[in-house]
Amino acid sequence: MMYHFGLMNYSGIGNYGMAISASQRSDLVTSFSRLLVEVVKYAEDGVNIMIDEEWLEQPPLAADRDELAKG
Repeated sequence: MMYHFGLMNYSGIGNYGMAISASQRSDLVTSFSRLLVEVVKYAEDGVNIMIDEEWLEQPPLAADRDELAKG
């Protein structure tokens, strides 16, 4: 179920992106951008829940450059 909610979130993010690119009114672009940020934060919470419950693997992380430089 969490996976399906994630798909809906990603679809919403894409829809807001399309709306921003197609809108000719700057006031709507501002509103869509604000809503886009809120949806991204909500989607991040869902992904973190899925990672904590081990329903989704943690994405690859960047190498620790400081640690690599030491050894």
